[in-house]
Amino acid sequence: MKKLFVLCFLVIPQFTQAQSGGKISFRYDQTPTITANGRAIPNPWAGGLNATQYSTIRLNDDARDDLAVFDRTTNKVSTFVAVANASGTGVTWQYAPEYEIAFPTNLGSWMLLVDYDADGRKDIFTAGSGSVRVFHNELKNGQTVFTVAADPLMSEGFTSRLPLYVASVDMPAILDYDDDGDIDIITFDSGGNLVSYQQNMSVERTGLKTGLDFKRYQNLCWGHFQKEYCNDFVFGIQCGDGSGRVGIDKPSGARPLHAGNTITMVDTDGDGKKDMLFGFVTCENIARLRNTGTNDVSANFTSYDSLFPVQAPILFPSFPATFWEDVDGDGVKDLLASPSVSANDNQAFDFRASGWFYKNTGTNQKPDFTLVQKDFLQSDMLDLGERAAPVLADLDGDGDMDMLVGYRGLGTGTTSRAGLWQFENTGTVQKPTFVLITTDYLGLSKSLALTDVVPAFADVDANGSMDLVLTGTATSVVDIRVLINAAAKGAAVRYDLAGATRWPTPDLMNPLDILTVTDVDRDGKPDLLIGRYNFGTILYYRNAGTATAPAFQLQNQTFGGIKTDDYIYARARSLVVADLNGDQKRELIAAADNGTVKVYQFPDPLDQSLVLIDSLSSIGMPGTGLLAAVADLDGDQLPDLMLGSLAGGLRYLKNTSEKIVVTGIDEEPMSPWAFPNPTERYVTLKSPYEGRVDLVSLSGQIMLPAQPVRAAIETVVDLGNLPTGTYLLRLSADNRPARVQKVIVAK
Repeated sequence: MKKLFVLCFLVIPQFTQAQSGGKISFRYDQTPTITANGRAIPNPWAGGLNATQYSTIRLNDDARDDLAVFDRTTNKVSTFVAVANASGTGVTWQYAPEYEIAFPTNLGSWMLLVDYDADGRKDIFTAGSGSVRVFHNELKNGQTVFTVAADPLMSEGFTSRLPLYVASVDMPAILDYDDDGDIDIITFDSGGNLVSYQQNMSVERTGLKTGLDFKRYQNLCWGHFQKEYCNDFVFGIQCGDGSGRVGIDKPSGARPLHAGNTITMVDTDGDGKKDMLFGFVTCENIARLRNTGTNDVSANFTSYDSLFPVQAPILFPSFPATFWEDVDGDGVKDLLASPSVSANDNQAFDFRASGWFYKNTGTNQKPDFTLVQKDFLQSDMLDLGERAAPVLADLDGDGDMDMLVGYRGLGTGTTSRAGLWQFENTGTVQKPTFVLITTDYLGLSKSLALTDVVPAFADVDANGSMDLVLTGTATSVVDIRVLINAAAKGAAVRYDLAGATRWPTPDLMNPLDILTVTDVDRDGKPDLLIGRYNFGTILYYRNAGTATAPAFQLQNQTFGGIKTDDYIYARARSLVVADLNGDQKRELIAAADNGTVKVYQFPDPLDQSLVLIDSLSSIGMPGTGLLAAVADLDGDQLPDLMLGSLAGGLRYLKNTSEKIVVTGIDEEPMSPWAFPNPTERYVTLKSPYEGRVDLVSLSGQIMLPAQPVRAAIETVVDLGNLPTGTYLLRLSADNRPARVQKVIVAK
């Protein structure tokens, strides 16, 4: 006979906040170290870089120029401070994310820093809608603040003042071209084939060097050259006087717009005349156009070199751009190059080595460029190329958190394959130290033809050990594979890739969606939450099968009340469910494709809308295409946050939330509310108040999912499938302490 005995009613500790509010917060932390191939990586958590644009700027109070790097693929600024190197003759770069919050988050496709008002503080020039926006660099209360100075920047044209035109995909040259002390702009016109010289008239009209008073030079082809595509320059062009007439034959039919140009003006040969370094959207090379005229309205470009520099020329699959800045601290400006692309089309670029640094061994007046490296800054950070996807767990059974990182993939001939990087934590629970063990954990990249690999850990078979769930894309189809951990709880994991099982792919899921495996309804089985890229919503699939043989059934297409119209701003969200402040309640972190990171109360009941707790505005913009993971990395019993992004690197954020502290014990007695005693199969619950009841084992495993109960209304629960043993009935309700009764099922 199966019997149920209500042994006793328990009094459990009640949790209150040490301070009211229990605020959730995170901050960037550079403390944990990463070593790869025997070398300590200087800036491991800088987040990766893809298509980079470089500008020096003073960020701190020392006498050195620091560095702000804008990544066009993620629209993110990364800041680095200059630190004197060991020899004292130059600088090294130290990642300093605390300065990033000062930069606007709505920058366009390019960002150049130029001091337009001669106050010693560089200002922001960035893309507008076919124009230029300018942000003035101001110091307020000791902090850098950028305020709008011009949006759009205006210029005196042939007939009236108009927005100064720069195509959104172009990158102009912004410098004092005519050496009169104010800033001029050189860009291509709306046709994309002729250059426009926008002269700053501040000095001419006021004698001051602090204005933004631009006037287009009244000649349609300043510099006397025209181009169409790659290396097809026509020199000696004579243009009209502003009437719109051009003294060359136009191609027959409609003339295409050739947007996608980059310009840098540098005297490359020491003749005192500023030449043009030119890149085009479909070109691999940088062309150097020689100026035989003057550095003003009478510039005259008469010849070109298709490969520059001659030794180790700049060559990218497409759209190269160049930058003229001193990045080694020797006082001489160097040359940097990177692709000016917004995405890695056809996976043509290696975004682990897309920042080329040419040291200037000559002078600023007569430079001599030598290629030093193709991974400037990237070699000093963890950078897997694109779409880094971290996950943390104790892989070796030593009690601290190790790390796996997935990524988009690398080209192998005509295909692209991805795998997992494995990092062992050789430090302690309080002070992690990660060491790269392999860039192909389990031989995944050789065994499975997957891209966009995202790893996750979940106790799929409910035995207390972590199983590995891999999501990837195989020929545009989502592939979900589960590797059951053959090791015992607490031991080093044992995964067999050959024995991996394939989970069914949910019908509504596509390759750009982000999968989260978590026990949503607390029934002891893994469910699925899916952040949808095309719609911005969250799908909830409940596991109606078993833990190891799941049957995922769609429960909600707008889980948490997230609506379709949100996708424009967020798109896919990487979701993490965790107790972030120790209050025994679940929170949900939503790290979105657009770079926002928000924390919500997890819905309870599940059909309720998400309630926003914090938007984490203090962390600024960590990147785009975010992929999140949490684990306690510093032993304070609060889960810290790891963010991977499209840029291919990681950012580590320490959990600085107000921790909920046990401050007292509620000793109010309570009569038994589960009966009869004994029973073979059923137990009747009569709750003193409305709430939810679930059943857990003494080890914490959920045996029966939570179900609602009403005050003083009897609810019958079937325990017939439980084996003999001792269990805990748990009654919970909003704004009330949890109550537990221990029960025994006996045969």
